[in-house]
Amino acid sequence: MKIQALLDALKTQIDALQTRIAPIADQEFSHSRFDSQLFSTKSTHLGDCQKELNKLYQQLSHSVSLGHIEQVNFLTEKITHQIQALSRELSTQALRQKETSFQEKKEHVDLYERLAQHQDYERRLLAMVSERELQLNGLTDHVKRHQCQKDIAALAGRLHRCRQALIRIEKAIEHQENQFLD
Repeated sequence: MKIQALLDALKTQIDALQTRIAPIADQEFSHSRFDSQLFSTKSTHLGDCQKELNKLYQQLSHSVSLGHIEQVNFLTEKITHQIQALSRELSTQALRQKETSFQEKKEHVDLYERLAQHQDYERRLLAMVSERELQLNGLTDHVKRHQCQKDIAALAGRLHRCRQALIRIEKAIEHQENQFLD
């Protein structure tokens, strides 16, 4: 009778854990959160880990009914470790959400930094083009004029690529801001 009471207490813990996992059971994580020795599933969903825990509990109940003491001890220990791991993971969810939010904000700031940096590049390239054009107007030697024209053409190419990068960054910022609004 003591064994059944212990199984019932374990089942109560598993059910309580399942209730806590339910809201995020299908939420996908970027990688598996647990060691392969702890959970055999390679899934990135907590719900799949919970299913494995339930399956082990069924095996434990079956092993108890058959009287396989070593199997019961092994499964009890594994289930206990899985419950602890899932409980720890659930208690870190608030921190993980803050971390994700911080990372998104950081990426948001990085785009604005890149935008400012490219705007500075554009300003400097425009100044260099203007300087070379003034220099070109004052040159009379054909060789030097030709070299100055090549320099202007190279700067114009760099300026064009810089402006394309600015457009891409502005679109990325717009896309990111639209995601925050949704």
